[in-house]
Amino acid sequence: MKQDKKKQTLLQNPKNQSKGPKQQVTQKLPDDMESEIRDCFNFYDPSRTGFINRQNMRSILGNFGFINKTVKDIEEEIRDVVEETRDSFSLKDVIQLISRKWFENKGRDEEIDEIYELFVRKDRKVGLAEIKNVFAQYLDIQISDADILEFIQDASKDKDGLTKEDIAAKMGYI
Repeated sequence: MKQDKKKQTLLQNPKNQSKGPKQQVTQKLPDDMESEIRDCFNFYDPSRTGFINRQNMRSILGNFGFINKTVKDIEEEIRDVVEETRDSFSLKDVIQLISRKWFENKGRDEEIDEIYELFVRKDRKVGLAEIKNVFAQYLDIQISDADILEFIQDASKDKDGLTKEDIAAKMGYI
């Protein structure tokens, strides 16, 4: 068990993180994340050609860690990883770009901070009101108050609201 945790920590925080152009990332993303990326890629490639266009590439990247970046910033990231200028991209290209960001920027830690900051408001705990606010603002799904409260009860150590650690644990990050 300890060896698995150590291996996971090394993958999350690699020591050799030089940021040169066209650097290839050798670390592997978590399987569930790769599966989500593959599903997203397949959504944009319904005819299964194995390639997506530039706009779809930016859309996928926007969903996987490039959320606060402008189109210009995303284009720079693409140019740093993909060697030639082109308008179609493979699943390998997408995974390579996301992997680079994930490992160079302490992926999980940064992601959980962004998620937590999206929900948290005044008392540094996430409760029913905060979750409902985010769902109303960003998602077009209906979830009952009872379901949200059940989630909070299940995930919260002290049962009165979610802390950043509660959210990280629920997402399997710690």
